[in-house]
Amino acid sequence: MADNSNNGSGYRNFNICRSFNQNISTSLTMLTGAEVPAFTEEVVGDRATIAPYLTGGMPCSEVTIINKTAGDLTLFDMEYADATNGLLIGTGESVTLRGLTNVAQVSAVAASAGTVYYRTQFFSNNPSR
Repeated sequence: MADNSNNGSGYRNFNICRSFNQNISTSLTMLTGAEVPAFTEEVVGDRATIAPYLTGGMPCSEVTIINKTAGDLTLFDMEYADATNGLLIGTGESVTLRGLTNVAQVSAVAASAGTVYYRTQFFSNNPSR
């Protein structure tokens, strides 16, 4: 695995991108990203308890979605899930949604169940310093 620490470079890459694919059904389905095992630690006095849990979604400021289902895909964001707030993309089309904090803020409904592919990222271009 590549060293992403940028040790000694004077530059820190905060733009961690991830790619996912997910089956979308004909009912509203949240884009979950990978469920990553993690641990919580609770300290009470001098005792620490560590317990596993799953974290959903993937932090990002934008997501590019590619519709590979056999029909149209309707996208919703920020918990707006009525027809007047849907963004319709056809089979084979792609779209980038911006202004997010986590991919789990996006949901989709497929006209015909199938797979969508998506890539999360924090920004499209490197920031100026």
